[in-house]
Amino acid sequence: MAVPGDGVRLAATRWPGAGTPVVLLHGLASQRRFWNPVASRLAGSSPLLALDQRGHGDSDRPADGPYDLQSVAADVTVAMDAVALSRAVVVGHSWGAAVAATFAAEHPQRCLSLVMIDGGFSTPPAGFDRAAARKRLEPPRFAMPPDELVAMLRSRSPGGWDDELASAVLPIFEVGDDGLARARLPFDTHMQVLDGLLDFDATATLSRVQCPTWAVSCDSLDADDDWTAHKRESLERITPMLARPRVLRWGGAVHDVPLQWPDLVAGLIRTAITDAQTELA
Repeated sequence: MAVPGDGVRLAATRWPGAGTPVVLLHGLASQRRFWNPVASRLAGSSPLLALDQRGHGDSDRPADGPYDLQSVAADVTVAMDAVALSRAVVVGHSWGAAVAATFAAEHPQRCLSLVMIDGGFSTPPAGFDRAAARKRLEPPRFAMPPDELVAMLRSRSPGGWDDELASAVLPIFEVGDDGLARARLPFDTHMQVLDGLLDFDATATLSRVQCPTWAVSCDSLDADDDWTAHKRESLERITPMLARPRVLRWGGAVHDVPLQWPDLVAGLIRTAITDAQTELA
């Protein structure tokens, strides 16, 4: 289905249910079907709304943006209005977690609980080299036969490859007239979205969030690299400023944990729903 955003048209998937609504926001270069494995485990328990955020999936892709977090969060507000959701538990993964945090900060009366999965709680460190960061985070540019793409994805899937995972991941890619598969998100759009993320100030944003806030870091069991240390320090820094902090570190989880452990993520969302209901009681 299509829903309006703030000056753009967004593609969305809805699952019916009773109780507290949930909005699901994917990460950079992903799309709404990323959430299918989690949504299937929540089906019927709550109304669910998953969006292709601007530039992604089947949504509009304005060449000149904007793709800053405030604009993307405004899309969420308009989309919720369009489907008559006054309030919701808002769940974001990676870049989507920064979008969710921005929404929660700017619309505190509409966010019942904020769930940030491996994103949304980190700010680039002081003095970081933006140009070097942009270069390091450039997406890979490739074109390959579809069967080779599937073989590559299968080899990198931590929990094994099946039809459910394929339906969640393959819409990230498209096959061109030359018969080769590529990422659907164009390189230039990817970099515009990345610039918006690099501008994100987690400290300033999360200090304005009033609802229960779940911050989940996915940590390798044996990682001791700079990024893991930065995430750990970020969690320690933001926890005291959260009005209602719920901070978790999942050892052994990969970044795309909704695909790796959909049952665990669904359980987290159920808990966030219960948490929100308790706050309202």
